[in-house]
This record gives sequence, structure tokens and C-alpha cells, in this order.
Amino acid sequence: MNAASQLLWAGVGEQLDVPAPEGEAGRAPIQQRRRRGFDPKAADGRAAVRLLRDDGLLRWVYEPPTRQLGSQGRRSWRAFGPQSRETVQRIAFPELGENAVTAGLVRLDVRLNPVLGTLDTPAGGLRRWDGRAWAPLPAGFLSGLRGRVLVLVHGTFSASAMYAKEFAATADGEALFERLNDASGAYAAVLAFDHPTLSVAPWLNALALRDALDGCAAELDFVGHSRGGLVIAWLLRLAPGLRARQALLVGSPLGGTSLAAPDKLRQALDTLASFADAVAEAAAQAGKIAPPGLQPLALGVGGLACVLGKVLQLGAHTPLADAAVGLVPGLLAQGRVLNNLELAQLWPLSTATEVRAIGGSFVPAEVNEPLWKFWKRVTHVKGQAMYYGADLVFDQPNDLVVDTAAMNHLGDLVLAAPAWEDLGPSAETHHCSYFQDLRVLNWLDRRLR
Repeated sequence: MNAASQLLWAGVGEQLDVPAPEGEAGRAPIQQRRRRGFDPKAADGRAAVRLLRDDGLLRWVYEPPTRQLGSQGRRSWRAFGPQSRETVQRIAFPELGENAVTAGLVRLDVRLNPVLGTLDTPAGGLRRWDGRAWAPLPAGFLSGLRGRVLVLVHGTFSASAMYAKEFAATADGEALFERLNDASGAYAAVLAFDHPTLSVAPWLNALALRDALDGCAAELDFVGHSRGGLVIAWLLRLAPGLRARQALLVGSPLGGTSLAAPDKLRQALDTLASFADAVAEAAAQAGKIAPPGLQPLALGVGGLACVLGKVLQLGAHTPLADAAVGLVPGLLAQGRVLNNLELAQLWPLSTATEVRAIGGSFVPAEVNEPLWKFWKRVTHVKGQAMYYGADLVFDQPNDLVVDTAAMNHLGDLVLAAPAWEDLGPSAETHHCSYFQDLRVLNWLDRRLR
């Protein structure tokens, strides 16, 4: 295992590995202690998920608590041959009952975005940039604003803190962020909205944002990344009287994403883990810093593996019911399926707000071995038929998280230039690095003036 991968998943393990309850440690039978690959933590009676490297890609395997280990647990662990498996990380956690999944998702949302644990109400997630960080709004702040206000909305597994980090990753991004926050510039304030992305659907986030903006007389511009674009679209749907000037959506699954399709949920956890791992390794090989959004993504998918490991029987060769994805409302709403009832009710939008979108597709260079191998395994496009198989997630161009064709579809309305900016294929820009692409920064700069 390379150093970048080890560092990435060790960090996830440190944040998610929950100590065993008092009196629970040491109950594993001696036969369990002697099994191959013994881990001291396996003896404390907790359930676990194990991340295995299998032929270069990653797989999640669920392990029942040791005191309940039966044939299903052994089948899960042995789903991959002993010569092909390598444990990347093992994360132990208290077993969740099926009625505790929602509670587990709520806790994971707070772990991903600690700000959520400080909020009295969902509407309290609206915050302002004070020059150093995103801070709570002072009393009467919104009602006193005039002119224009910019509102940033983050995506899945993320938090408002990502915007400052993303813009700070390049000199051009840093200059843009400074201009947007210049008191003498176009905006009276720059706001961001912190919200849970797994335990609730985007339309509920939009209701909270609508309540948060109540009383604001200023004209509003919105920027949304990924799932944040859906939150903004739902806001425009649910608050038609809002003084919204424009909505700029970056890599947003407006038509859903194949990763959230019900029949691919279990596979999506493997795919996202492999994606994070490949990006970390590629960055290390190039001597670059990994994108700021990579660690939250790894933490989010690791957390979901812990919450859903038992329900999905990760690692076992069992059918996956469509209903399983319904356990994660924040993902269900993004499923790229013909009968996604939430998306069907979102479109068309009845608003005068100008909606623009930008996105592209990722096609790595062959010399970039970790990302090239991953891309070939999960994407089936023309000329890639030989790779069509169990790992396939996307059947068309994508940015490794969202299908490109879904980024400009507002129901039956397909955005075209100039409302749609297609970045085309890129060997550098993927879902977690849009804000490091100068073309994206220039696109935002031109419109946020």
C-alpha cells in the first residue's frame, strides 16, 4: 500500500473507529483469535467494515460482531480469494439495529460537518464570511443588507468550509475569493449554507434555506457544487418570490447520478472509495497536494459503509433491494433512474432566475496508472466494451461522480450554450477539483460581477 493511500484511510479510521463499550472487549473466542489476518480490535465484540484492495480497486466487506460471527460473516470475508485481498483499513463500530440507521446518518452528517452540531434549527446553517471563517449571522444582519448578496451551497459529504479551502488551493481561486469578499465590490455579503447531506433530502435543505433567507431584501446570486445545485433548484421551486438573480451550478446532478441509482448503492461505496484512493495516489505521484474535498469524501463513504454495512451485507454475494437506497434520503433524491419521483416534481422551474451550469468529463492519461485503471473499470463508453462488467457504474461520460449528461438537464429542458458550459474531456479536472480549474474560476468570475 502506498503512503498516500495509507495516510488517507488511516485518517478515516481514526475518525470513525468507535471504542468498544465498557465490558465488551475481549469476548472473542480463541478460534476467532487464531484466524488469519487477526486484528486485536476484532476481539472486542464490535461489528466492523474492512476495506480490501482487490486487483487494484477497493471493496468494502462487512464483518458481524465476533460473538455473532456465523456463516454469512465468513462468506462476506471470503468473497474475494486470499491471494487477491489486502486490508487497507479496518473500522470497528457498535452494531446498528435497522431502526437506528437514520440516527447513524444524522451522527455521520455531524461528523462530516461539525457546524451542524451547534445549530438550534436547520435555518441556522446560513453563515457569513467574516474575513477568516464562516461565522453565525448577527441579529438583524439579513434585514439590513442591500444590493446584492452571494450564497454558496456545498454538496454531499461536504461543508461550507470547503469553499474557502477550494479557492485557496490556487492563486487564481484565492484572488477570486478575495474579490468576492471585497466590501467595495459587487456584494454586500458572501454567505454559505451548512446543511446535512445524507439524513435528509435536498428539498428539506431548501426549505431550511428558504426560512434562513426570510426577511432578506437584497438581490441574491447562488453558487452550488454537486448536490448543492439540487438544493438551490429546490429553493427556486419552493420560494418563487425570492429575489434570486442567478444560479450557477458546478458539476450538479440535476438529472441525478448513476452512483445513487438504487441498484448501485453497494457498488457506489466501493467506487467512491476507489476514486478517493486513486486520486490521493495520483496526487502523491505528481508531487501535488490532494484536492481539499478528498478527505471529506473518504470520510463520508467510510461512514456510510459503517452505517449500512449490515443492511447491504457488504462483501457478500446477495441481491441488493431497491429499497436499501431509501435508507439514505440524501442519496435517494439523486438517483439517476427513470422513475425518480423527487426529480420529477422538481422540474420544470417556474422562475425568472437565470440558471447556468458548468461541468465536464474526466478521461485520465494512460500514464496516470491509478486513475486510468479505475476509470477503465467503472466507465463504459465507445471502445471500452472489453471492460464492461461487474464494476461498471457509468455508461457514458462522467466526472467520476456525476454523469456529464445529467449536469445540464432540468427535466425536459436541456440547457445549451451560453447557459451550459461544457468543459469537455479533461485529464486533470474531476468532481473534486472543479474549483482548481482556471476555466471554472473564469466562468464564475465573469458572472459574479
